[in-house]
Amino acid sequence: MDQSMKWGMRMLEANCFFCKKKFQVKPSDSQFRKLKQNPKASYVCQSCNQSMQREAQQSTGLHPEQIDQYDKFVR
Repeated sequence: MDQSMKWGMRMLEANCFFCKKKFQVKPSDSQFRKLKQNPKASYVCQSCNQSMQREAQQSTGLHPEQIDQYDKFVR
């Protein structure tokens, strides 16, 4: 796991589980803390993540805002 400096911010690099490309994670990204705690875990780049979300929305017809945050754990 490489660490790099860009624009004065400390960014982390990871390999995407799906496309296998390296991607950088900014400290403001929600994956940053997870990556720092567990650098050997699998991570997905933003492009692949958005692509998977679009596919799931098209195949199910559901959008994330349509799912009740608490109800989804009961089912």
